[in-house]
Amino acid sequence: MMMYRHSRVESPNGFTMIELMIVVAILGILAAVATVSYNHFVTKAKNVEGEIIVHEVERLEHLYHASNHVYTDRLTDLGFATTGTLKYYTPEVRIGFATDKMSYQVRALPGTISGTDAWLLTRYHDGSVQVDRIPVIDLQAFATARYLGTAPVTSRQATTVSPGSSGSGGAGNNEPEWSGGGSSSQCQECGRVVRHEQ
Repeated sequence: MMMYRHSRVESPNGFTMIELMIVVAILGILAAVATVSYNHFVTKAKNVEGEIIVHEVERLEHLYHASNHVYTDRLTDLGFATTGTLKYYTPEVRIGFATDKMSYQVRALPGTISGTDAWLLTRYHDGSVQVDRIPVIDLQAFATARYLGTAPVTSRQATTVSPGSSGSGGAGNNEPEWSGGGSSSQCQECGRVVRHEQ
């Protein structure tokens, strides 16, 4: 009696099912990491627009003050164009009263709820400037605290430019209104009517 042995034929050109599953799993992990990284960098890029807005309005306010000896809350007086140039943020300005320590505040509000933060720049009469990157829901509280010069608050990214400190405000709780670019609407945080100049 003869026994035949059949040797197992292995193909050098193919992949086993387990190898294919491992490759698919690795590709899925890489795609998930890439998506998270991409979303993180998109959010950071949007936040940069807000930071640029507050610093540009500050620069224009400085030039306007040099010519007119007053600050303005009208973006058109500053020569700041909001239509066609801004994608993610809307700027707003408010001027402090003569009895305040604050000269003006500039805030950049994100246009949609997209995970981006708001920006707030406060310039004081003593020449110091406080810049904060804040979650949108905390913006009103930060703006009021900076305006009044009450207890120190900490934002995600706080920067003090120029020497000096804010001190305490002098106008009590009667804060000036915000104005900015666009149209008349209510403030998202406090419900006040905000005048937007185009």
